[in-house]
Amino acid sequence: MIDEYIKARKAGEKEYKERLAEGEYPCLPALDELLPDNGTMPGRRLGFIEIPVWQIAGTKTRARQNSFSPGFMPLLGPETEFAMKWANLYNAQMNEGFSDPIRVYEYKHRFYVVEGNKRVSVSRFLDMPTIMADVTRIIPTLDELHRDTAYAGFLDFYNVCPLFDIECSSREGYEEIATLLGQDLEQRWPDELVRSLKASYWSFEKNYCIIRDRLADMNAGDAFLVYLRIYVKDALAVTSDKEIEKRLKKISKEFLVAVSDEKIALVESTDSKGRVGMTGDGGASESSLITRTGAAIARTGDALARTGGAVTKVITGSYSTRHPLRTAFIYDRDPESSNWLYNHEAGRKRLESDFGALVVTGKFVIGESADTFESAVSEAVKWGADVVFTTSVRQMDDTLRAAIRYEDVIFLNCSINLAHQAVRTYYAKLYEAKFLAGVVAGAAAASDGSHMIGYCSDYPIYGTIAGINAFAIGAAMTDPQAKVVLDWSGRRDNNWWWSMVDRGIHVISAIDSTHNTDGSNAYGVCYVEKVEPGQGTDLSGMCKITNLAAPIWKWGKLYEIIVRSIIDGTYNARLADRKDQATNYWWGMISGVVDIELADELSPYTRQLVEILRSDIIDGRLNPFDGELRSQEGLIRRADDTPLGSMDVITMDWLNENVIGEIPDANVLTDEARETVSVSGVKDKGKGQA
Repeated sequence: MIDEYIKARKAGEKEYKERLAEGEYPCLPALDELLPDNGTMPGRRLGFIEIPVWQIAGTKTRARQNSFSPGFMPLLGPETEFAMKWANLYNAQMNEGFSDPIRVYEYKHRFYVVEGNKRVSVSRFLDMPTIMADVTRIIPTLDELHRDTAYAGFLDFYNVCPLFDIECSSREGYEEIATLLGQDLEQRWPDELVRSLKASYWSFEKNYCIIRDRLADMNAGDAFLVYLRIYVKDALAVTSDKEIEKRLKKISKEFLVAVSDEKIALVESTDSKGRVGMTGDGGASESSLITRTGAAIARTGDALARTGGAVTKVITGSYSTRHPLRTAFIYDRDPESSNWLYNHEAGRKRLESDFGALVVTGKFVIGESADTFESAVSEAVKWGADVVFTTSVRQMDDTLRAAIRYEDVIFLNCSINLAHQAVRTYYAKLYEAKFLAGVVAGAAAASDGSHMIGYCSDYPIYGTIAGINAFAIGAAMTDPQAKVVLDWSGRRDNNWWWSMVDRGIHVISAIDSTHNTDGSNAYGVCYVEKVEPGQGTDLSGMCKITNLAAPIWKWGKLYEIIVRSIIDGTYNARLADRKDQATNYWWGMISGVVDIELADELSPYTRQLVEILRSDIIDGRLNPFDGELRSQEGLIRRADDTPLGSMDVITMDWLNENVIGEIPDANVLTDEARETVSVSGVKDKGKGQA
């Protein structure tokens, strides 16, 4: 079979010349040249293991590296003894297979051959997926593991699930695979699960090669994680090539988003008629206004227009009073029991009142009208839903799976900075109203003379840190000595209210709603005085509460804008053509989605200042994060630096210098808070004073 050797050698020579032309080393790397301390690092024998051939990266010593191209194709002439041995091994493999395992060292998820280079070469030539090997692991130093966190994550993964096949680009990837499969990286996984995972991954990887050319920057391990998120319930049970290929085609855009440098297109503005505009590049400007395209006008006409505060219907398209747009809202609990959901429910009701018979809405409550999210979606689809809104960050993964399954239904999830093609997300720039609330709080704390302000947040997720910092900056504008004492309602066993009251803090920023499901009037910015039992206005009767201002989420306005774009045919027409970006609606005061409510008791001077600043925000003259910014750890932005971009604001993981508190670790949070943070939590870089 010397002819096969000649074919392999031609492939090797081609690769050799290409590497030379690119200025790269044209032969196999040698592990001894890669290791520090001249290759004397300690090793640990793992035993006989079937390893992926593609992960064999080189040879252990320099002796054989010039005999092969980087792809393990042979380079020596066909008249050599080397060529004859290679041909004999080829024959052996074709007839009965290799009888002896090769010997390799594993270093950072790659294998280097001690004995069996020609067998590896034959295996590569025949596109064999695996080969049996006697494996010894070279153990990196602790410094190396700190630098290479992905490999450190793999080591933890391998200890509980001994598979070399799956390679993720981050430690978080291995952790998520474990979570999705109901496991962790501490306890050994059941052998049956390991076998099922291996078989499933092999089937996935084989079919993933079909679309891999378009996703050169995404390795198969990361792609498998995307696949597992969506099909987690039966991913390990399905190994049919036909079914996997079908699934990969359905979620191909999710892979494109995952490898994109700019995963999210932020839609940050609306035009003068309240229609959708977008920045398209995740920038900070709200001035990029995109009007409806001629094609969309021709198809559906101007279905909705504002007239005297009411919505009039001019129906020329798909939706009419006879065939209304059916809009479903899926809640994970009774809206009456949650301040967050209560406001979304008010938004749903506003849709009905604003659009009349043109829009029909339905409420599907998990635990009430449905047992699970999946059954709620099924009910909504049977009801005829054209659009489904899910109102919790925790529902995103389920929403994604539903969107993949029901391709003819529009799905949107209330979250920020979560990138999926199949599900659009929406959120509000509450930090603008928080900034104004901080102005009110600072004035109250200055008058009080304490300069102390309590601030309660719920979860450290995307968007909330910007609200904290904007509030703290606003407070400092009216009281340069203001200190904002931060606490989290999502902490386990935490009574944040009495912690602040007992500390003598009178100015407190409580929940972001004028409706409190517990009946208390402790919301927004309020002034609190501890009184004798029974004389107070709170539920305990021990605190007199005076409300001063409250940031307002106007979800009804946001839902109106989105629904209008669906009815008038511009929901898709205004978006960029890029298939590798998710769409995230992120609107603030200029779009009427966020505002602040001022109490009658507020000082007229403070009221006037807030109104001026509010107008400046709406007109684009003021951004809370312009000017110099300082965190607890030092300078963030100089006054003349480039302004923060929108994604910088969304992903803030630092706390302003006048904040006393920290971004908590997930392990101190309640189960619900921890679940929310696991989906959309910021990194814990903002630790300050406890």
